[in-house]
Parts: sequence; structure tokens; C-alpha cells
Amino acid sequence: AASSRETGGGAEPSAGGLSPPRSAERRQSLDRRRGKTRIYVGNHIDRWLTLKEKLDFRNDAEVAGFLLDFGTRK
Repeated sequence: AASSRETGGGAEPSAGGLSPPRSAERRQSLDRRRGKTRIYVGNHIDRWLTLKEKLDFRNDAEVAGFLLDFGTRK
């Protein structure tokens, strides 16, 4: 039997439905998009996580929003 490479059929879809090259492209695209929203808190991560827990926020975006609102109120 001829392989898919010999017949020009391409790669078999992975379990997620995307062929390996397409899934890698999608992963890279999502990583780039996610990278645009990241901030660096450096050695303040423990303070960040403590505040997040103390205020019972579910995610980092809620902490960031709270701090932005707090810092800009009059």
C-alpha cells in the first residue's frame, strides 16, 4: 500500500481535528495573542497572588482591573 506521502494525501488529522502543521500554527497564533496581554510583576508575584486570594478574585484580569480602578479614582 502507498503511504499518504507517496500519494500526496497529506497528514492524517490529529485527534483534535487539525493536522499537525495546522495545530502548530494555531498554537503559535494563540501564544502570540496571549503574549500581547501579559504583564511582568517580577518579584511581586507573591503580593499579587495574596491580593488575588484576599479579594477572592477568580483570575488575574480581575486583579488588574481592580488595581487600575483603584489607582485612577479621584
